[in-house]
Amino acid sequence: MIDIHSHILPGVDDGAKTVVEALDMLKMAVDQGVTTQVLTPHIHFGRFDNTKQQLTEHFLRFRDLVAAENIPITLLLGAELRIGPELMQLVQQDQIPWLGEYQGKKTFLLEFPRIDVPHGSDNLVRWLIQKNIMPIIVHPERNKSFLRNRNKLQTYIDLGCPLQVTASSLTGKFGDEAQVMALDLVAKEQVLAVASDCHNLKGRSPDLVDAYQQLHKTYGEEQAARLVISQVENVIQFNCYYDEGA
Repeated sequence: MIDIHSHILPGVDDGAKTVVEALDMLKMAVDQGVTTQVLTPHIHFGRFDNTKQQLTEHFLRFRDLVAAENIPITLLLGAELRIGPELMQLVQQDQIPWLGEYQGKKTFLLEFPRIDVPHGSDNLVRWLIQKNIMPIIVHPERNKSFLRNRNKLQTYIDLGCPLQVTASSLTGKFGDEAQVMALDLVAKEQVLAVASDCHNLKGRSPDLVDAYQQLHKTYGEEQAARLVISQVENVIQFNCYYDEGA
């Protein structure tokens, strides 16, 4: 399986705090059948002021350590960016660690606030698309505004934005509402990928295998494989670290 959303890179956001914790998270992912793990730290101005250069340096050091530990997993670097006007500056300065490409456009993980959808977000997404960038909207089923009004999410689906659903939402760990919405989005084939969005070893541990088993049981092997392997592989093959780590 391929996991395109995680907070395993240690010491850079609200994910893994130490190298030991990060290595244990990777080992847990490997035990579940993850063969490629994308590390996607937050870039959130005012909270996690990470830069592309800083994250790249952290990533390269961590990847070397993982290799030295003989953990059999391919590591790639991306980022989860909070929506806001700062995105325009990051694009213009080429400061986004691209996840890869989606339908010929560069892509990254785009996060909305948990409660609302900021005014003008659709116009910002349109601006990104004009710049040949198509963001992947992460965990929409955990956004209260999307939950209350599915038409708000449909705006971004109509613009062509792919969706990434959280594994724990599918298994019910984020509550009934999130689970119902996540399953519905999958059933309507509106989801590009399911990912762990893991943060630690306890409440937000790597759990992609649980979601895969749920998908396999509910929708069959082919649909499950698309969401954690084939559709995701099409995106990450354009990640700048893909060939080095493959």
